[in-house]
Amino acid sequence: MKKHIISSVILAITLICSHSLFAEEKTSLSLFLQTDAAYYPESKCITGDSHFAPITGAYSGLEGAVTFGADYKIATPLGENWLVSDANVVLGGGIEVTPISVKPKASVQFTPVPFLVFKVGGAVGWGWNIGGIEGLCELNKTTCEYEAISTFDHPYYDVWGSATFQFDTGALIPGDWSHVVILASYSTTYSGIAGLDADSIYEWQCGANQARGLKYEAQGILGYQMPIPLHLAGIMVKAGGHYDGADYGKFDENYDGAFVTVNVSPVMQFQFGEKDDLYCLFDFSSRRSLNAEYEKAGESLYLKKTGREWYFQRFALSWTHRFM
Repeated sequence: MKKHIISSVILAITLICSHSLFAEEKTSLSLFLQTDAAYYPESKCITGDSHFAPITGAYSGLEGAVTFGADYKIATPLGENWLVSDANVVLGGGIEVTPISVKPKASVQFTPVPFLVFKVGGAVGWGWNIGGIEGLCELNKTTCEYEAISTFDHPYYDVWGSATFQFDTGALIPGDWSHVVILASYSTTYSGIAGLDADSIYEWQCGANQARGLKYEAQGILGYQMPIPLHLAGIMVKAGGHYDGADYGKFDENYDGAFVTVNVSPVMQFQFGEKDDLYCLFDFSSRRSLNAEYEKAGESLYLKKTGREWYFQRFALSWTHRFM
Protein backbone atom coordinates (compact mmCIF):
# COMPACT_ATOMS: atom_id res chain seq x y z
CA MET A 1 0.00 0.00 0.00
CA LYS A 2 1.31 3.44 -0.85
CA LYS A 3 2.05 5.86 1.94
CA HIS A 4 1.34 9.47 2.79
CA ILE A 5 3.90 11.94 1.45
CA ILE A 6 3.91 14.11 4.57
CA SER A 7 3.95 12.85 8.14
CA SER A 8 2.87 14.74 11.21
CA VAL A 9 5.54 12.78 13.04
CA ILE A 10 8.35 15.09 11.88
CA LEU A 11 6.27 18.15 12.74
CA ALA A 12 5.76 16.88 16.27
CA ILE A 13 9.50 16.36 16.73
CA THR A 14 10.12 19.91 15.53
CA LEU A 15 7.69 21.25 18.12
CA ILE A 16 9.88 20.00 20.96
CA CYS A 17 12.78 22.25 20.16
CA SER A 18 11.12 25.19 18.44
CA HIS A 19 8.89 25.89 21.44
CA SER A 20 11.04 24.89 24.39
CA LEU A 21 10.19 26.21 27.82
CA PHE A 22 11.43 29.74 28.45
CA ALA A 23 13.25 29.86 25.08
CA GLU A 24 14.12 33.36 23.98
CA GLU A 25 13.34 34.45 20.42
CA LYS A 26 15.94 36.68 18.75
CA THR A 27 13.42 38.06 16.29
CA SER A 28 9.66 38.16 15.91
CA LEU A 29 9.84 36.93 12.31
CA SER A 30 11.14 33.49 11.40
CA LEU A 31 11.65 32.15 7.87
CA PHE A 32 12.55 28.50 7.31
CA LEU A 33 12.89 25.78 4.71
CA GLN A 34 12.00 22.22 5.69
CA THR A 35 12.96 19.23 3.54
CA ASP A 36 11.45 15.83 4.37
CA ALA A 37 12.40 12.44 2.95
CA ALA A 38 11.67 8.83 3.85
CA TYR A 39 12.66 5.35 2.73
CA TYR A 40 10.27 2.38 3.00
CA PRO A 41 11.47 -1.23 2.98
CA GLU A 42 9.07 -3.90 1.78
CA SER A 43 7.01 -5.65 4.45
CA LYS A 44 4.33 -7.86 2.94
CA CYS A 45 1.07 -8.30 4.81
CA ILE A 46 0.42 -11.58 6.62
CA THR A 47 -3.09 -12.88 7.24
CA GLY A 48 -4.32 -13.95 10.67
CA ASP A 49 -4.53 -12.55 14.18
CA SER A 50 -2.27 -9.89 15.70
CA HIS A 51 1.40 -10.45 14.84
CA PHE A 52 4.62 -8.85 13.58
CA ALA A 53 5.35 -8.82 9.83
CA PRO A 54 9.09 -8.99 9.02
CA ILE A 55 10.88 -7.04 6.31
CA THR A 56 10.55 -9.04 3.08
CA GLY A 57 12.39 -6.80 0.62
CA ALA A 58 14.85 -3.94 0.40
CA TYR A 59 12.53 -1.43 -1.23
CA SER A 60 8.86 -0.47 -1.16
CA GLY A 61 8.93 3.26 -1.80
CA LEU A 62 10.40 6.70 -1.30
CA GLU A 63 8.76 9.99 -0.40
CA GLY A 64 9.78 13.60 -0.18
CA ALA A 65 8.49 17.13 0.26
CA VAL A 66 9.78 20.67 0.65
CA THR A 67 8.01 23.30 2.76
CA PHE A 68 8.84 27.00 2.81
CA GLY A 69 7.29 28.67 5.84
CA ALA A 70 7.17 31.78 7.94
CA ASP A 71 6.17 32.42 11.56
CA TYR A 72 5.47 35.79 13.12
CA LYS A 73 5.46 35.97 16.90
CA ILE A 74 3.41 38.59 18.75
CA ALA A 75 3.96 39.11 22.47
CA THR A 76 0.63 39.03 24.36
CA PRO A 77 1.59 39.16 28.07
CA LEU A 78 -1.30 38.27 30.37
CA GLY A 79 0.26 39.89 33.43
CA GLU A 80 3.53 40.56 35.21
CA ASN A 81 3.76 37.14 36.84
CA TRP A 82 6.59 35.03 35.37
CA LEU A 83 4.09 32.33 34.43
CA VAL A 84 2.06 34.51 32.05
CA SER A 85 4.39 37.40 31.20
CA ASP A 86 5.77 35.57 28.14
CA ALA A 87 2.39 34.64 26.65
CA ASN A 88 2.42 34.98 22.89
CA VAL A 89 0.59 34.37 19.63
CA VAL A 90 2.35 32.98 16.56
CA LEU A 91 0.91 33.45 13.08
CA GLY A 92 2.20 30.80 10.71
CA GLY A 93 2.01 30.20 6.99
CA GLY A 94 3.73 28.14 4.38
CA ILE A 95 3.53 26.18 1.18
CA GLU A 96 4.34 22.49 0.83
CA VAL A 97 5.52 21.18 -2.54
CA THR A 98 5.95 17.58 -3.66
CA PRO A 99 6.31 16.08 -7.15
CA ILE A 100 2.57 15.30 -7.11
CA SER A 101 0.99 18.09 -5.03
CA VAL A 102 1.11 21.65 -3.77
CA LYS A 103 -0.49 22.69 -0.48
CA PRO A 104 -0.61 26.20 1.04
CA LYS A 105 -1.36 26.22 4.76
CA ALA A 106 -1.87 28.62 7.64
CA SER A 107 -2.05 28.41 11.43
CA VAL A 108 -2.52 30.43 14.61
CA GLN A 109 -0.81 29.37 17.82
CA PHE A 110 -1.44 30.66 21.35
CA THR A 111 0.90 29.97 24.28
CA PRO A 112 -0.69 31.36 27.48
CA VAL A 113 1.86 29.71 29.80
CA PRO A 114 5.22 28.12 28.94
CA PHE A 115 3.96 24.53 29.20
CA LEU A 116 0.70 24.82 27.20
CA VAL A 117 0.29 25.44 23.48
CA PHE A 118 -3.01 25.71 21.62
CA LYS A 119 -3.04 25.75 17.85
CA VAL A 120 -5.54 25.83 14.98
CA GLY A 121 -4.89 25.71 11.28
CA GLY A 122 -5.96 24.61 7.86
CA ALA A 123 -4.76 23.87 4.35
CA VAL A 124 -5.96 23.54 0.78
CA GLY A 125 -4.07 21.37 -1.68
CA TRP A 126 -4.07 20.33 -5.31
CA GLY A 127 -2.77 16.97 -6.49
CA TRP A 128 -2.02 15.23 -9.78
CA ASN A 129 -0.57 11.98 -11.06
CA ILE A 130 2.81 11.39 -12.72
CA GLY A 131 3.04 7.97 -14.32
CA GLY A 132 2.35 5.44 -11.59
CA ILE A 133 2.79 8.00 -8.79
CA GLU A 134 -0.73 8.91 -7.72
CA GLY A 135 -1.33 12.25 -6.03
CA LEU A 136 -5.12 12.48 -6.44
CA CYS A 137 -7.48 9.60 -7.26
CA GLU A 138 -10.92 8.22 -6.41
CA LEU A 139 -11.65 4.53 -5.87
CA ASN A 140 -13.77 2.80 -8.49
CA LYS A 141 -15.69 0.42 -6.24
CA THR A 142 -16.49 -1.91 -9.13
CA THR A 143 -12.94 -2.53 -10.33
CA CYS A 144 -11.12 -1.70 -7.05
CA GLU A 145 -8.87 0.57 -9.12
CA TYR A 146 -7.93 4.13 -8.18
CA GLU A 147 -8.78 6.47 -11.05
CA ALA A 148 -7.44 9.98 -11.63
CA ILE A 149 -9.80 12.91 -10.99
CA SER A 150 -9.59 16.59 -11.90
CA THR A 151 -6.95 18.55 -10.02
CA PHE A 152 -8.86 21.82 -9.86
CA ASP A 153 -12.38 20.38 -9.46
CA HIS A 154 -11.35 18.28 -6.46
CA PRO A 155 -8.98 20.15 -4.11
CA TYR A 156 -7.87 18.57 -0.86
CA TYR A 157 -8.73 20.43 2.35
CA ASP A 158 -8.20 20.09 6.09
CA VAL A 159 -8.92 22.09 9.22
CA TRP A 160 -7.52 21.13 12.60
CA GLY A 161 -6.97 22.10 16.20
CA SER A 162 -4.51 20.83 18.80
CA ALA A 163 -3.50 21.20 22.42
CA THR A 164 0.01 20.42 23.64
CA PHE A 165 1.52 20.04 27.09
CA GLN A 166 5.30 20.38 27.15
CA PHE A 167 7.77 20.31 30.00
CA ASP A 168 11.55 20.54 30.27
CA THR A 169 13.20 19.59 33.58
CA GLY A 170 15.90 22.14 32.72
CA ALA A 171 13.40 24.80 33.82
CA LEU A 172 13.76 23.48 37.38
CA ILE A 173 17.24 21.96 37.46
CA PRO A 174 20.12 24.14 36.23
CA GLY A 175 22.80 22.70 33.98
CA ASP A 176 23.40 21.74 30.36
CA TRP A 177 22.74 18.05 31.06
CA SER A 178 19.50 18.39 33.00
CA HIS A 179 17.02 18.61 30.11
CA VAL A 180 14.52 15.76 30.07
CA VAL A 181 11.76 16.81 27.67
CA ILE A 182 8.18 15.59 27.95
CA LEU A 183 5.55 16.40 25.34
CA ALA A 184 1.94 15.23 25.07
CA SER A 185 -0.46 16.46 22.41
CA TYR A 186 -3.95 15.79 21.11
CA SER A 187 -5.29 17.01 17.77
CA THR A 188 -8.55 16.79 15.86
CA THR A 189 -8.67 17.13 12.06
CA TYR A 190 -11.44 17.22 9.51
CA SER A 191 -10.17 16.45 6.01
CA GLY A 192 -11.42 15.35 2.63
CA ILE A 193 -11.51 15.96 -1.11
CA ALA A 194 -14.02 18.52 -2.38
CA GLY A 195 -16.57 17.49 -4.98
CA LEU A 196 -16.74 13.79 -4.07
CA ASP A 197 -19.69 11.88 -2.65
CA ALA A 198 -19.82 11.52 1.13
CA ASP A 199 -19.00 7.79 0.96
CA SER A 200 -16.21 8.10 -1.63
CA ILE A 201 -12.83 6.54 -0.89
CA TYR A 202 -9.88 8.49 -2.23
CA GLU A 203 -6.11 8.60 -2.57
CA TRP A 204 -4.15 11.74 -1.69
CA GLN A 205 -0.36 12.06 -1.88
CA CYS A 206 0.03 8.31 -2.51
CA GLY A 207 -2.03 7.47 0.58
CA ALA A 208 -4.79 5.08 -0.54
CA ASN A 209 -8.01 4.04 1.23
CA GLN A 210 -8.73 7.43 2.77
CA ALA A 211 -12.23 8.62 3.73
CA ARG A 212 -13.60 12.07 4.46
CA GLY A 213 -14.34 12.68 8.12
CA LEU A 214 -13.23 13.74 11.57
CA LYS A 215 -10.00 12.19 12.82
CA TYR A 216 -7.91 12.35 15.98
CA GLU A 217 -4.26 11.89 16.86
CA ALA A 218 -2.63 11.58 20.28
CA GLN A 219 1.15 11.75 20.69
CA GLY A 220 3.58 11.41 23.52
CA ILE A 221 7.33 12.09 23.39
CA LEU A 222 9.98 11.49 26.03
CA GLY A 223 13.41 12.82 25.11
CA TYR A 224 16.75 13.87 26.53
CA GLN A 225 18.46 17.04 25.28
CA MET A 226 22.25 17.37 25.30
CA PRO A 227 24.72 20.20 24.56
CA ILE A 228 26.38 18.22 21.75
CA PRO A 229 25.60 17.82 18.02
CA LEU A 230 23.25 14.95 18.92
CA HIS A 231 20.97 17.43 20.62
CA LEU A 232 18.04 15.14 21.40
CA ALA A 233 17.35 11.42 21.62
CA GLY A 234 14.04 9.96 22.63
CA ILE A 235 11.01 7.82 21.93
CA MET A 236 7.65 8.79 20.50
CA VAL A 237 4.32 6.96 20.65
CA LYS A 238 1.44 8.02 18.42
CA ALA A 239 -2.13 6.73 18.03
CA GLY A 240 -4.82 7.98 15.67
CA GLY A 241 -7.81 7.17 13.51
CA HIS A 242 -11.36 8.16 12.63
CA TYR A 243 -13.74 9.04 15.46
CA ASP A 244 -16.55 7.28 13.56
CA GLY A 245 -15.93 4.21 11.44
CA ALA A 246 -19.09 5.03 9.50
CA ASP A 247 -16.96 7.50 7.51
CA TYR A 248 -16.06 4.41 5.46
CA GLY A 249 -19.71 3.67 4.69
CA LYS A 250 -20.45 0.05 3.79
CA PHE A 251 -16.83 -0.95 4.38
CA ASP A 252 -16.92 -0.12 8.09
CA GLU A 253 -18.45 -3.39 9.31
CA ASN A 254 -15.63 -5.65 8.10
CA TYR A 255 -12.75 -3.26 7.42
CA ASP A 256 -13.18 -1.42 10.75
CA GLY A 257 -13.21 2.23 9.73
CA ALA A 258 -12.38 3.30 13.31
CA PHE A 259 -9.20 1.20 13.47
CA VAL A 260 -6.54 2.87 15.63
CA THR A 261 -3.12 3.09 13.99
CA VAL A 262 -0.30 3.01 16.56
CA ASN A 263 3.31 4.08 15.90
CA VAL A 264 6.34 3.62 18.16
CA SER A 265 9.37 5.56 16.95
CA PRO A 266 12.88 6.21 18.27
CA VAL A 267 13.82 9.78 17.30
CA MET A 268 17.01 11.83 17.18
CA GLN A 269 17.75 15.49 16.52
CA PHE A 270 21.14 16.78 15.37
CA GLN A 271 22.00 20.50 15.52
CA PHE A 272 24.51 22.06 13.16
CA GLY A 273 25.10 25.62 14.28
CA GLU A 274 22.21 27.91 15.10
CA LYS A 275 20.29 27.59 11.84
CA ASP A 276 20.23 23.92 10.86
CA ASP A 277 18.58 20.88 12.42
CA LEU A 278 18.36 17.30 11.18
CA TYR A 279 15.70 14.97 12.59
CA CYS A 280 15.91 11.18 12.20
CA LEU A 281 13.07 8.77 12.87
CA PHE A 282 12.83 4.96 12.86
CA ASP A 283 9.13 4.27 12.55
CA PHE A 284 7.52 1.03 13.74
CA SER A 285 3.83 1.12 12.87
CA SER A 286 0.69 -1.02 12.88
CA ARG A 287 -1.98 -1.73 10.28
CA ARG A 288 -5.03 -3.93 9.90
CA SER A 289 -4.37 -7.65 9.71
CA LEU A 290 -6.88 -9.05 7.21
CA ASN A 291 -8.38 -12.46 6.55
CA ALA A 292 -7.01 -12.82 3.01
CA GLU A 293 -4.22 -11.57 0.78
CA TYR A 294 -4.82 -8.88 -1.84
CA GLU A 295 -3.09 -7.32 -4.84
CA LYS A 296 -4.71 -3.87 -5.05
CA ALA A 297 -5.07 -1.43 -2.16
CA GLY A 298 -8.77 -1.03 -2.96
CA GLU A 299 -9.37 -4.77 -2.59
CA SER A 300 -8.42 -4.64 1.10
CA LEU A 301 -11.58 -2.64 1.84
CA TYR A 302 -13.67 -5.73 1.04
CA LEU A 303 -11.76 -7.97 3.46
CA LYS A 304 -12.33 -8.54 7.17
CA LYS A 305 -10.01 -7.17 9.84
CA THR A 306 -8.83 -10.02 12.06
CA GLY A 307 -6.19 -8.32 14.20
CA ARG A 308 -3.28 -5.88 14.26
CA GLU A 309 -0.10 -6.27 12.23
CA TRP A 310 3.10 -4.61 13.45
CA TYR A 311 5.91 -3.85 11.02
CA PHE A 312 8.87 -1.55 10.42
CA GLN A 313 7.35 1.16 8.24
CA ARG A 314 10.15 3.58 7.35
CA PHE A 315 13.28 5.54 8.07
CA ALA A 316 12.58 9.28 7.81
CA LEU A 317 14.73 12.41 7.73
CA SER A 318 13.72 16.05 8.10
CA TRP A 319 16.19 18.90 7.62
CA THR A 320 15.21 22.43 8.67
CA HIS A 321 17.19 25.54 7.74
CA ARG A 322 16.22 28.84 9.37
CA PHE A 323 16.99 31.97 7.41
CA MET A 324 16.17 34.27 10.32
